[in-house]
Amino acid sequence: MSRIGVIGGGIAGCTVASELADAGEDVVLLEKEDELGGNIKNYGCKATDSCTKCNLCLVDSIFNSVRESDRIEVRENTAVLDCLEKEGFGLVVEDDDGEYTLDDISEIVLATGHKRWSELETGTPEIFEDERILWASDFEDMLEGRKDQLCEESLEMNLGFSPDSAVFLQCNGSRSIQEKARYCSKVCCGYNYRIAQVLRHNFPEMDLSMFFIDMQEAGFLVNLSFEKLSELDIDYYNCKPLRLESSSDSLQLNYEDQKEGKMEKLDTDLLVLSEGIHRGTEHEHWSKIFNLQQTEDGFLRPIWPGEETGVYLAGTVTGPGDSATTIAKSRETAYRLLDNKLVEKAN
Repeated sequence: MSRIGVIGGGIAGCTVASELADAGEDVVLLEKEDELGGNIKNYGCKATDSCTKCNLCLVDSIFNSVRESDRIEVRENTAVLDCLEKEGFGLVVEDDDGEYTLDDISEIVLATGHKRWSELETGTPEIFEDERILWASDFEDMLEGRKDQLCEESLEMNLGFSPDSAVFLQCNGSRSIQEKARYCSKVCCGYNYRIAQVLRHNFPEMDLSMFFIDMQEAGFLVNLSFEKLSELDIDYYNCKPLRLESSSDSLQLNYEDQKEGKMEKLDTDLLVLSEGIHRGTEHEHWSKIFNLQQTEDGFLRPIWPGEETGVYLAGTVTGPGDSATTIAKSRETAYRLLDNKLVEKAN
């Protein structure tokens, strides 16, 4: 009896596996880490006194459906080394017991996601040694589980100081020719906006500012706009700082006021950097063993309807996207695979 192999146990892979299992298909889900979750397991809900529509409430139910399904076999700590073409596919894998081949795979869904820019060694300047400069993911670790109790004392405990001001800087690791990432990551604006909401809710007097190139959608249902920033009393600057200076008193961002045509300076106690989405470090490997093409940015080129050879792609393996978009497109991948199986049976 054959089954479908899903590679990657993040939100995309688990969404596909859950949909396939619900349709009566047997699935083996292969995750190289020691637990399911992928990138999204590092993030938490940022609701304050109202929902911020981060869509993370959708995630737990998807992971639970995978764990509870009798049709899904989950293999963690399992790396895919190669693919052998036969009648179907043979996946050469390696886990704690050694190397072996899964030779009962009828179709493959590749859903291995992306890397955050902070996870890459390239391009990280020495300024990140300053405790007042944080990646958004570092701030996430501090906020997780403490949103309702976040106060000046807890902020000082985690940061080592109590900031009176914070600046959010977008487009780090994307919109960059130097980093070969000219695209928009589609997550930075909404993500930092939600963190800013948490700070504004808990610290009404804190000065908050945001630098950006342009505004993207802050989620599947919420549009981030100048009006929303103004409602939260967030100052916004439509540019990227040209220079950052550090002193014992504060961080100083030098930027060009495009309306006035002159250089200005903004002092802040805390700088929070958004993190762009980068291609996964294994994309070249997948391209080789599955005979896939890559885009100029290094992601895997989408496989369009009619091009399928038994291999399907899901999630951010093909390019940036937020959680809601990833879930929706992963469901679409599962439905397309199921449709193709029905057509194959009919023929």
